[in-house]
Amino acid sequence: MHVGGVLVFDGPIDRELVAERIRERLHLIPRYGMRLDDVLGGAGYPVWEEVPDLDPARQVRRAALPAPGGDAELCELVGDLMSEPLDRARPLWQLTVVEGLAGGRSALVAKMHHALVDGIAAVDVSTVILDPTAEGLELPPPEGEPERRRADRVEQITSLAASQLHLPRRLARGAVARALALDPVDARRQIRSAAGVLGELAKIRPQAPPTRLNAEIGRDRAYAIARARLDEVKAIRHATGTTVNDVLLAAAALMLSDFLGPEAPDTAVALVPVSVRREDERGELGNRISTVFADLPLRGDPVERLRAISAGMAEAKGSSKVRAGALIVGATGLAPPLVSSLAVRAMSGPRVFNLVVSNVPGPQQTFYLSGVPLLEAYPAVPLNPRNQALSIGILSYDGGVYFGLLADRDAVPDVADAAAGLEVAMEELAAAAA
Repeated sequence: MHVGGVLVFDGPIDRELVAERIRERLHLIPRYGMRLDDVLGGAGYPVWEEVPDLDPARQVRRAALPAPGGDAELCELVGDLMSEPLDRARPLWQLTVVEGLAGGRSALVAKMHHALVDGIAAVDVSTVILDPTAEGLELPPPEGEPERRRADRVEQITSLAASQLHLPRRLARGAVARALALDPVDARRQIRSAAGVLGELAKIRPQAPPTRLNAEIGRDRAYAIARARLDEVKAIRHATGTTVNDVLLAAAALMLSDFLGPEAPDTAVALVPVSVRREDERGELGNRISTVFADLPLRGDPVERLRAISAGMAEAKGSSKVRAGALIVGATGLAPPLVSSLAVRAMSGPRVFNLVVSNVPGPQQTFYLSGVPLLEAYPAVPLNPRNQALSIGILSYDGGVYFGLLADRDAVPDVADAAAGLEVAMEELAAAAA
């Protein structure tokens, strides 16, 4: 369940420089200096605790690509990195500096657990590490900031109460005893609440058709990338009266028509994360997302399919489905961990959806790392560990649209064909809209 990103730079970057940049700006992303700690023997949710004397250099690795250092070699490395789980005993992030890209370029591959960030927060973190100008910025910590220290057990229990009861920390201290009380009546109430949520979700859950994208998956991952231009996407949007997100979903639908071949159903179902992050929450870590299910028609005229997707998304966003989707993402706030786990597993059963398509808007200006410009930025969206073999992450940055496809290596070994199909689909949509 780690979110990933591949940043490609127009020049060399240095591992020690990256570690130093994290060290200098850790005060802006404090949860990067924390790890998860179980309390009460797992009876409650884990809490974040600060890591004493954290050395960011231990979180930054180094790798080199074989010749010729093209997209294929980079994607092979990213697939290997995404196949390895993060160490739960350490902060839940890892960076890998990649050397040897063609044309003197380099890359930075980021892994962050979804418990740490959602897609919007991941972009915010990246813009903290990078600079909006080649000269760079000085961002010292506030004067008089106290030394970071490991939270003691009382603070951990207070954090537990705050997370369990959704209370501010100042109120959590007075609620610690109630939060930790093993009240069987309250436990039954929470179980009933979780069951009610499941019932509501079952009513709106679509039945996705069977495809090879819903195979039982393993640990190994494969990765592929594709590119488009944001002005071309906006031209299609203006010509059809739809949105940028609608156009990108339609590109996924056109790609699936060819990629699935004769077995392609009439309609596929995509799980689409929708940000509910308020403007005053920008820069905060954690998750502020909901989800909706989007029907992707795989037959018919490209523009008509785009308009059908647009109408379906407009209806979904204006209905209770967004609220219900938020309950999926936030199910862990409704019941003890055991009940939450059952709820999430129930919603990840067979044929709930065929794939994830996640579109995150990024900054529309060039960013730099110590004067080296960032050329491209590709996301990697985690897979459902039970039955989802393909995720499509999309990020717009500095006039470009960058697709990152993460797949189970055994179930979808031809993920590079799917990536190439997305570029063809964008050309088809542009021609049809024109």
